[in-house]
Amino acid sequence: MAPKKSVSEGPRKRLKSKAQREETPSIDKSFRSSDHSVRFLKEISHRTEVFGKIVDFHYFDNHHIHLKELFEAQGWVNFLSLRQTQYTTLVKHFYTHFKYQYNKITSYVNGKSISLSHSDLASVLQVPCSGTIQRYTTNSWMQFEGYNPLESIRQMCGNPSIEVPVRPKISELTLESRLIHHIITHNILPRSGSYEYISYLDAFIIWCILNKVKLDLAFYVGWHMDTCVKKKNGALPYGLHITTILNHFKVNVSGEKETRNAIPTDFYGETTMKQMKYEFNNNTWVKKDAHVVEEMDEEAQMAEADAQGNEEARQEDQEPPTAPSSSSRVNEDNFQLMFGRLDSLATSFENFSSMVTQTFSTYNENFASLAQSMEEINERLRNHGM
Repeated sequence: MAPKKSVSEGPRKRLKSKAQREETPSIDKSFRSSDHSVRFLKEISHRTEVFGKIVDFHYFDNHHIHLKELFEAQGWVNFLSLRQTQYTTLVKHFYTHFKYQYNKITSYVNGKSISLSHSDLASVLQVPCSGTIQRYTTNSWMQFEGYNPLESIRQMCGNPSIEVPVRPKISELTLESRLIHHIITHNILPRSGSYEYISYLDAFIIWCILNKVKLDLAFYVGWHMDTCVKKKNGALPYGLHITTILNHFKVNVSGEKETRNAIPTDFYGETTMKQMKYEFNNNTWVKKDAHVVEEMDEEAQMAEADAQGNEEARQEDQEPPTAPSSSSRVNEDNFQLMFGRLDSLATSFENFSSMVTQTFSTYNENFASLAQSMEEINERLRNHGM
C-alpha cells in the first residue's frame, strides 16, 4: 500500500510544483501599464509640485482684515485652511495617470482606480457644487453679465479715477485685493515661478470674491489640473488636496518616504504681511517705504531661505526693483513668460539628480526581485533533483 500511495502522490507534487513555476510574478502597482511608467520618468517625475498655502483666518480677523467673510460666502474656508501631509511621489503618480474628460477626473494610484465626477470632486473637497459660475479664460477680459473690467479694476485698486481698463500691477492693489490674489496664485489656481502677474482670469476671480459672486471651485480645480499636466514642464498643482482625494479612495500611503508637511512660510499670516512690506500700527496696516537696497536685502534673505529648503519663500510676491510702464504691457507679458520658462528650466536641473536617483533605485529593486525569483527557481529544481 505504501508504494501505491507514493506513486499516487508523485504526480500531484509534480503538478503542484509546475503550477508554482507558472505563477505570475508580483506586479508593481505604482503604474497601470509600462506606458505609464515611461510617461512618469520622461514627463512627470522632474516637475515641481505646488503644495499650497494655509490661510490663518483667525490671524487676519484679529488684525482687521476680514478675508474669512469673503471666503465664507464662497464656501471655501475649509478648503483654504486645510492642514495635512502631502505625499510627493503619489502626487506625481496621480498626474501620471490623470485624465479629464466631460468634467470627470480619472486616475490611478497604488493599485486604486480613481474616478470623480464634478459633483463627486466638490463633495470630496467639501466645496459647493450648484448654482455657481464656470468660466475659464486667460487671454482676454471675461465676458459675464454684471462684470465691467474698468469698474472691477477701480474696485480692486481702490482708485475711482482710473480711466483705462489695463490689468494692474500687484503694487497697485488694495491690501485686501492683494491678499486675495496671493490666495488665487497658491490655492485656487496654483502656479510656480513669478506670482506678481495678474491674468484676466485672476482679475475676474478677485472681482467675484470681493462682490460675493459665487464661483464653482470644483470646476476650476479639474480644469486647472488638466491645463497644468498638459503643459510641458508645468507645475503640478493642489498637492495638499490630492491627499484628500487619496484618503477618500483609501489609497495605501503607509511606508511612503517622500512626504512634505507644512513649514512656517506655508502659512498666510504675520510672515506674509512682512514679506509684502506691511506693518501694523495704531490698529491699521501701513505699507512700508521700501528702498531698492532693502528689497535686494530681502531677496538675499529669500535666497538663503531657499537654500535651507524653503523653496516657496523665494517666490513670495515682491515688487521687482524695476517695473515696466503701462505703455509697455506687451513687453511685461513677454518678460513674465520668459521668467516662467527660466523657472521651469531651473526646476528641471534641481530635480534631475532626484530623478536619476529614483530611476536607479527602481532598477535596483527590479534586479533584486529578479535575483530572488531565480533563487526560488533554483531551489525548486534542487528539490526535484534537477
